[in-house]
Amino acid sequence: MRRSLHTEHEILVLLCEAESGVPIAEICSTAGVSLRTFYRWRQRYGGLTSPALRHLKELEIENQRLRSLVTKLVEGQPTTTPKAAPAPLRQDCGSTPHGVAGAPGQARGAVIGRYASVRYGR
Repeated sequence: MRRSLHTEHEILVLLCEAESGVPIAEICSTAGVSLRTFYRWRQRYGGLTSPALRHLKELEIENQRLRSLVTKLVEGQPTTTPKAAPAPLRQDCGSTPHGVAGAPGQARGAVIGRYASVRYGR
């Protein structure tokens, strides 16, 4: 992301000028920024004082440090998880696993599916 040409303190001074009654178009032209940038600054820094801005920057730095620690912890964990045993077959419907043929003449079991009762007229 592109760095601003103005420091946070300069931005606060510009916002205070706007609150004191100086036209925003004049502030933008003297500072060399667009109206969109000014309103973005107002949305982000509006109502902050210098100590609050310092506290915000400290929190952002701490947040970035914590994110990097979490990333390092996640990378250190093994990515393979133990595989669970396959689910047992339901004994009440007499189904067999897919691809396994039953004995000749033996039924393959219940039809399992979302619309099985509709397809077979039950």
